[in-house]
Amino acid sequence: MEMIDLTEWSNWVDAQDVLQKLHICPRTLQRWRINGLLPYSRVSGKCYYKKSDILALLEKCYNGD
Repeated sequence: MEMIDLTEWSNWVDAQDVLQKLHICPRTLQRWRINGLLPYSRVSGKCYYKKSDILALLEKCYNGD
């Protein structure tokens, strides 16, 4: 049986973590999923997001100099 490297799991966060960190409402996060703005993985009805995808979204939307 193949061993799973659990250190990589720290790259994933659940929806509640995203809502708290970005200070958005659940409907906004749902809209981002529906529109394909933020990729996700769903396991047993719970959504998980890669931290790198969240950071990429922030960089994409960054409007500073």
